[in-house]
Amino acid sequence: MAFSCRIALTIFGLFFAFNVVRGDPDIIIVSKICNCTVYEQDDPYANSVLCVFEDMATVMANHPGYDYYTRSASADATAYGHTVCSQELSYNNCATCVSSARKLMVLDCPNSIRIRMVLQDRRMRYKDYSCAD
Repeated sequence: MAFSCRIALTIFGLFFAFNVVRGDPDIIIVSKICNCTVYEQDDPYANSVLCVFEDMATVMANHPGYDYYTRSASADATAYGHTVCSQELSYNNCATCVSSARKLMVLDCPNSIRIRMVLQDRRMRYKDYSCAD
């Protein structure tokens, strides 16, 4: 009986640790900065921003340390992006967090040329100049 209790407690402990360490992403907004200057939907910069968002969403979760810099290929209207996920998140949760941050950025700062948003488990930004810190 004592042995089965130890096994049950061990399994419970592992389950608890897994959910704490690799839990769901926390998408509460900690801070956001939206630039007042906006771009038009038909502006070449709009396409550059979409390319940066897509790149961050598809590549970042596979990038070591969940810390990724990118830029659009456009020479005319280059957009730069930087995104960081908490290393406590799993691959899938990091990808979910990127998607959530993107949606929040588009909703909260529509067509802003520069956005910086910090969520509890991630930070993400794009702008019209290099993101080098």
